[in-house]
Parts: sequence; structure tokens; C-alpha cells
Amino acid sequence: MWIILGLTLTVLALTAWYFYNKQQQAQTEAHFDQILGLRQLIQLLRQHRRLSHSHLMKSRGETLPVFPEQNAILSLSHTLLSQAGLEQKPMYRILTQHLQQLSTEWPQYSMSRNQANHGKNIRHVMYLIDDHLTTSLLIADKSTLFEQYQQFWPVTLNALDTLAQFRSTVAVFRPGNNKQEILLRRHLHLLQRRLGQMNLMLKIPGPSLMADQLENDLTTLLQSASASKACRLALYKFSLSLSDNIFYLFDAKLTEIAHALAIEDFPLDISTSLLPLLEQAESETAGQTELKLQT
Repeated sequence: MWIILGLTLTVLALTAWYFYNKQQQAQTEAHFDQILGLRQLIQLLRQHRRLSHSHLMKSRGETLPVFPEQNAILSLSHTLLSQAGLEQKPMYRILTQHLQQLSTEWPQYSMSRNQANHGKNIRHVMYLIDDHLTTSLLIADKSTLFEQYQQFWPVTLNALDTLAQFRSTVAVFRPGNNKQEILLRRHLHLLQRRLGQMNLMLKIPGPSLMADQLENDLTTLLQSASASKACRLALYKFSLSLSDNIFYLFDAKLTEIAHALAIEDFPLDISTSLLPLLEQAESETAGQTELKLQT
């Protein structure tokens, strides 16, 4: 009798433990579905910033383009809003409103404002990713992994802040201005330090960026262009590679955490994961363009 009762209680405990773990894993997977969508949204915003920035550098009299990334951003933001939990919906609604505003107003922006507004929205998305990641780690009770992430997160934000300061200096840069050159080099040195810290905090460090090489690249850019506009354009393109490195390391940390939480299909190459969404957006963009021509 007691043996049967003990076995029954054991089976019930194991069954409860199984369903509890299954529920936890389902919650974690739902959070990582949102994290992936948010990370894709950042990539779309970065691509849209580059395209819109290039357009703003040209004549304002040109036909206003509709980039596929613009439609993809709005479509993805609405999807993420519909999937968000009740406690997070207000932050998602604010983000969606800001993205809608950006999609209609960017042609009237200056280049510095275009840079700043895209950056502000990217930062908003980063905080949503942080919220989902923190919740996932707490649900999984991964205290060591949580502490490692808590060390990585502020360094990532500091790297983005330093990059923003670098770009702010680029926006007003004049060749031959020694103070501005010193400021650019100072931002670059600090950013290199941040990238090194991020790299060291990865379980499998990626290829390191040599400080001397970055310094040489910057020196070459400063010496190769005498015209202010050409020099600023070259420096802006240089900043794009710095941005790519920040998000490469951030993606590596996301993948590392995903695998630790048994989320095996989280992609490292975010650009490739965007292809289906962009294909759909390109089809919608083509339809909008055709409708405009007809009217």
C-alpha cells in the first residue's frame, strides 16, 4: 500500500515537474520570438537610415522614394505589437507610433536629425530586447548567465553612445580642424575599448579589431579628402563599419544566451533572416509605386 502510494506521488511529482518545465520553455521561446523580431527591426532601421541618409545628401527636388525597408518596418512593428504581452503593449504602441511618424517625416529631416531619430528608435527597441532577455533569464533561473548578461548590456549601450558621439562630430567636421580631429580619435579609442570589452565577454570571442588598424584607417580618411562634404561622407561610411561590429558582437551574445536556454534556431545572420520579410515588402512597394503612376 505504502509502496503504491509512494510511486503514485513520485509519478505525480515528475508529471508536474515535466509540465512546469514545458510551460517555462514555451514562455522562453515566446520571448525569444519577440527578441528575434525586435533584432530584425533594428536591422531594418539601420538599413533604412543608410538609404534615407543617402537620399538626403542628394537634391531635395528628386522624387521621394518608398524603400521596401519602410514597409517592412511598419509591418513588423504591428506584428510585434499584436504578439506583445499586456504589460509590454504600451511600450510597443509608443514604438509603433514613433516608427509611423518616422516613415512619413524623414524626407523633411536634416541629416543630423535623421541620424538622431533613427538612433532613438533603435535605442527604444534595444530596451525592449533587454526586457525580454532579462525576463527569460529569470524564468529559466540562470543566475550565472544573468550576471554575465548584466555586465555585457551596459557596455553595449556605452558603445552605441560612443558611436553616436563619433557621428555627431562627423556631422560638423571640417578638414584641418585639429580640435575636431582629436575628438574623433578620442571617440574612436573609446569605442575600440568598448568593442574589446564586448568581445572578451563572449564565450567564443570573435575576430578582434586592431586599435592600430582603426587608427590608421581614420588617419587615411582624414588625409585623403580635402573637401568637407567628401570627408564627412567618408567618415560616415567608416562609422557604418563600426556600427556593424557592435551589432555583430551583440548578436553573438544573443545567440550564446539562446543556445544556453535551448533555443537552437536563433540565427546569427540577421540580414539573411530578413529576406522573406523584405521580399513581401518589395512586392507591396512595387504595388504602391504602380498605384501612384496610375493616379
